[in-house]
Amino acid sequence: MEKRYERNIPSISEEEQAVLVSKKVLVIGCGGLGGYVLEYLARLGVGHITVVDNDVFEVSNLNRQLLSAPDLIGHRKAAAAAQRMKRIAPGIDILPVEAFFGEENADRLIRNQDLVIDALDNIPSRFLMEDACERQGVTFIHGAVLGWNLQVTVGRPGSRVLHRIYGTGTAPSCTDAVSKTSLPMTPAACAAVQTAQAVKILTSHEPSLCGRLLLFNLETMEQIMIPVD
Repeated sequence: MEKRYERNIPSISEEEQAVLVSKKVLVIGCGGLGGYVLEYLARLGVGHITVVDNDVFEVSNLNRQLLSAPDLIGHRKAAAAAQRMKRIAPGIDILPVEAFFGEENADRLIRNQDLVIDALDNIPSRFLMEDACERQGVTFIHGAVLGWNLQVTVGRPGSRVLHRIYGTGTAPSCTDAVSKTSLPMTPAACAAVQTAQAVKILTSHEPSLCGRLLLFNLETMEQIMIPVD
């Protein structure tokens, strides 16, 4: 085991740490949520990461997006993400895809992945991701933020959890404006929960948010857990 990962032990075992090196994770979006997710995955030692984003950095990103900086305004987010990941963990395989996630590439990007992490900023793209994950038999971890609020759940193939949350109106949810109205700590906290679920899935443990939607308010510290299966 590399010395850089020794502080991960014994929270995860040496055997599990070795497993993470072989795993493939697709992160869709590298803005507020995605930047933190990528950071955590790289520092954990996940060996193969693909990041998809076609946006460039804007000044309004500076309040909450870990990857953003004044000198990167106008630069591609996916390329900046790959550069940072290589600085953090030179041994990992990071593939930046400078493209919008859509119908034409969804199945190709998700195929052969061990896990997909939703760092998207709109509901139609999330529905598209869920449909593609179902076709490819891949689990995903959904996260969304709005102001002080965050939500996280795990979607197994066939669960249709995002259609239940967003499509029926039966459960409270963060809205379509997720990436545009967030405080800096909210995406960091949401990404931490998503990554914690990712580690459990990648090391063959049952995730605690499978079939349950976690709603958490960082201002009041109120937590709600809603069944969504």
